[in-house]
Amino acid sequence: MEKTNVYLKNFIGTNYEVGKQIGKWVLSTPSLLKQVLLPPNAYPHDKFEKIVDLLDHYCEGINEEIRGFSDTVGVSSEQTLFYAMTYLERGCSLMSVLPGKSKNGHTLMARNYDFNNEMEEMCFAFTSIKDKYSYIGSTLNLFGRCDGMNEHGLAVCKASNGLPVGNFEGGQKAGATGFSFWAVVRSILENCKNVQEAIEWTMSAPIGYNINLMLADSSNKIGLLQCIDGHKAYKLLDAYSQEAFLSVTNHALLDDIKPYEKMIIENSVVRNQRIMEMFTEKKQLTKNDMKVLLSTSYPEGLCCHYYKDFFGTLRSMIFDVNDKTIEMTFGSPQANEWRTFSVEPLKMQEIEIILPQEKAGPDFYKIR
Repeated sequence: MEKTNVYLKNFIGTNYEVGKQIGKWVLSTPSLLKQVLLPPNAYPHDKFEKIVDLLDHYCEGINEEIRGFSDTVGVSSEQTLFYAMTYLERGCSLMSVLPGKSKNGHTLMARNYDFNNEMEEMCFAFTSIKDKYSYIGSTLNLFGRCDGMNEHGLAVCKASNGLPVGNFEGGQKAGATGFSFWAVVRSILENCKNVQEAIEWTMSAPIGYNINLMLADSSNKIGLLQCIDGHKAYKLLDAYSQEAFLSVTNHALLDDIKPYEKMIIENSVVRNQRIMEMFTEKKQLTKNDMKVLLSTSYPEGLCCHYYKDFFGTLRSMIFDVNDKTIEMTFGSPQANEWRTFSVEPLKMQEIEIILPQEKAGPDFYKIR
């Protein structure tokens, strides 16, 4: 059993002002400062210029935010790890249901996010930047987002499609040049009002990460987008669709994407089967049904405590896009309480959470 802290933050103002706020927070947290900076001249300047131009085109404002951060911390913008990790050159479970399938008549989305706590800043934030939509969501590499919901009731969360892609040891080399997922998720939350707009943005943007995106909005549409090596496909459901729910874990499900899949990991198939079984068996789903599935230990459910193996549940989330709320636990839902957040400023605080430690079984990472 281990403990760690989660930070609840508000980032409000212009991009530059928000960058200064992030800088002040990082300066007060020395361990985090080490995580987010590169040594001087460690990142090639030509690549830095390419990612700056790409972000200005698709994610306007982030460069100005990083300038505010760099000015506050007293480093060059090129030393910000976000740039090196976001520009890519060549564990999670997601589900959503339409109103007809949910007990309360709302469109719901849920997810478990499984990874290693030492590689995350463990921050959940309300962000409101001038001329952008306000939203709540989990930060990643300070300036990116991993999941969230905006003021219009558009919710988005992601899972890796296959092995994680990235500029880090053990990461799979990207098969296409483009953004990592945290830039994609943030841009959707800031610039899109509904699932259709999010799909259009994502289909047009250069994406280097192999990603599964689950989307839901308050106009009662849900969507799944899958991308491998720059190849993209999506599926949309609404009140007129024969199907009433979507699910995905860490492998390809859409026919147009399956040919590009390199491998399927055993636990991904098992987790998606568990979601499909419950969603198929129950005529109507409640939020409590989802909580039980998210909280039950693998392989019967989706909860994992394999933090040292980079597969521990860091948060469980249920998005109600009609109420514009997120119910969630930080850390394992077996050991931590559920909290409810709306799209509004948070009570800024640090929360101590519990991370039960277990070892993954020999077949957990087996390749099918």
